[in-house]
Amino acid sequence: MIGTSINRKLNQLLSSLQDKQEKMIQQNILDLYSYISDPEINLYLFQLCYLVYVTDDQMLKELLYNYAFTNNANYYRLEWTLKAFNEDSKYEKIKKGFTAFMKELKTKHAQEHILQGGTNQKEINNLDAFTINCIKGYGEKQDQIIFYLIEQSLSLKRIEIEKQKDHMRRFLQNINQMIVSLRFQDQPEFRGLTIPFNYGNLDSFLIVNLLEDEFTCFNTAKRVPYKIIIETVNPSELLLIQSVNQLHVEDLQELVPFYDIEKEMKTISQIKIYQQYNIEELKKLVSKKVDFQNLHHFQTLNKIKDKDIYVSKSQSKSIWGEDWNITKEKIKQNSQYGNLKSHEVRQIIIKGGDDLRNELLIMQMMRKINDIFKQKQLKLFLRPYDIILTSASSGILEFIPNTVSLDKIKRENPNLTLRQFYQKNFENFQEAQQKFAESLAGYSLICYLFQLKDRHNGNILIDNEGHIIHIDFGFVLTLTPGNIGFESAPFKLINEYEELLNGKDSDMFDYYQILIFSGLTILQEHVAELLTFVKLMHFSPKHNLLACLENFNLNDFKKRFHENAGDKNLYPIVESLVKKSSNSWKTLLYDYFQYQTNTIYY
Repeated sequence: MIGTSINRKLNQLLSSLQDKQEKMIQQNILDLYSYISDPEINLYLFQLCYLVYVTDDQMLKELLYNYAFTNNANYYRLEWTLKAFNEDSKYEKIKKGFTAFMKELKTKHAQEHILQGGTNQKEINNLDAFTINCIKGYGEKQDQIIFYLIEQSLSLKRIEIEKQKDHMRRFLQNINQMIVSLRFQDQPEFRGLTIPFNYGNLDSFLIVNLLEDEFTCFNTAKRVPYKIIIETVNPSELLLIQSVNQLHVEDLQELVPFYDIEKEMKTISQIKIYQQYNIEELKKLVSKKVDFQNLHHFQTLNKIKDKDIYVSKSQSKSIWGEDWNITKEKIKQNSQYGNLKSHEVRQIIIKGGDDLRNELLIMQMMRKINDIFKQKQLKLFLRPYDIILTSASSGILEFIPNTVSLDKIKRENPNLTLRQFYQKNFENFQEAQQKFAESLAGYSLICYLFQLKDRHNGNILIDNEGHIIHIDFGFVLTLTPGNIGFESAPFKLINEYEELLNGKDSDMFDYYQILIFSGLTILQEHVAELLTFVKLMHFSPKHNLLACLENFNLNDFKKRFHENAGDKNLYPIVESLVKKSSNSWKTLLYDYFQYQTNTIYY
């Protein structure tokens, strides 16, 4: 399969760069100009920034300038992605060139808004610096708010869990005041906090409110990522609300960071799992088979309180809470922005101290795979989510609604198997069971193709329709937790999953296996298209910034698709992958390890 037009153009650009054909490089870059307004280009911005990072090509820079000036969301998407590359550069020449590029980008951004406001270039040259400084001032305030949002995910770790709820409420109140204080510009785009969402309603990118009584704090070993609910609009519609235009805030409380956040985030993001735990003890566990049945019984006798903090107005007793569509409608009805056509209510997770660049690369390919499955009308289910880089070690993630982690399910239902949980919580068990099979097949493929590890129950969700959904793709390709042989199976397929599928000799299990085969067969037609994402990021290995590509071999990765196997041989290959994964004791050992070290239930 040839793939999309943008994908083909980027492949052609990559070839011309590798062959150092200057005229072809220029022509390929010129061809990309026609896609600047195409939302699909957002899917490849990460790769385009990397090409600028490596080549310092002026025409590529001009292409990105033009992309950035389309709207504020594009500008910040570009600025933050560039920042995520620049912070880690080991090459002083590249770092200097990148810094100059970002500085020029900010200046041109301010000038572009003046031009859009009706001021011509001649007048710009005679302008008092005040106007440009005002627009730059917005950028500085915006950066400050993002800084505080990210810093909060680290500073919460220093606050007792019992006190986190009140602290978060006060923090969100302060952030809301800061957002209101941004509304000092004549231009609508400077009247709220800009978040460059990559998917969904792209026109609704301006945060105008954070709900102060709806949040969740996820207490982990090193940080506290937190989920908040936000209201966004198209900035042009803000002019329709008189009360918003008249808002004014005085005496804003200054939020003082506890420490050097950039240094702290980088330190945390570089810590590997094998540095956090007693590696010798883990090696002893690997060397002997453990009686997991007795260990699981021990777990049920020692129930540990949920360490996460949930704050919500909803009184729903469901383990999933209130249906997200109902919650959204309630928020819309009570909001002063609810009547605006562009009004959106979104759930996002703020995360500091985590390098999301590896995860972004995999999510790009996973989103493309999901599109392929939909185009071919395959029943495999995947749920990609948006990842927005804010630096090399922080970012914003889309929260997947109507989901709950298997850790929480097991914590609250310690005596139920997964099958029993489905029978108890889904009115139509067969329908939920089928959705489980279709999603398990989709994620089995993802785990196998991208060597996805760290598959404990805190990183695996169940939604209110029965789908299983994987999150947190930090350990992929050449990365593995501990580097000591955990999770050596192609994917996670434990006894409870098989039981939910009616056992290995059932029609439902055959359906699951056939889905994996069908998915892999279709993906064989799109290998070149998927490889584009990795090839662009692996263009110059000596300038590599992604940990997952440090020891990466493109040919080994390509072999995982078994392009030349043929249908007759491919199905036995799938059967072999399933057999190797089935109830792997090392997979079970990793679950036990995570329970012992992080109290994640299994």
